[in-house]
Amino acid sequence: MQPLIVTAAVLRKDGRILITRRPQGKPHGGLWEFPGGKLEGYESPEECLRREIDEELALEIDVEGIFEVVHHRYEWGPVLILAYDCRPRGGAIRNLGVTEHRWVLPGELARFPLLPADVPIVRKLSR
Repeated sequence: MQPLIVTAAVLRKDGRILITRRPQGKPHGGLWEFPGGKLEGYESPEECLRREIDEELALEIDVEGIFEVVHHRYEWGPVLILAYDCRPRGGAIRNLGVTEHRWVLPGELARFPLLPADVPIVRKLSR
């Protein structure tokens, strides 16, 4: 089975990192994650991140280099996460496709119930 390819934004501002909470009723509802989403066949990973962050948070971002690549197997199948370093361009975040968001210090990330596939990203950030 081919993995589902998703992108994730490691958005940084003032030494903090943005995490978002998945809506109830969605798979893994209520868990926290790095914002992003499924790669569509017509777009690059960077285009996917810009689209997803705009759709979920109404935020424009600059996508920088790859931060981490994670392969994780959920009960429904495998996922390949392409996590990129990103910077917000400015403006206010609106919770359009997420329940809530928080800017947290890297050392605080372990306090949040995160998607299992995001845990390796947290480990790398905490080093």
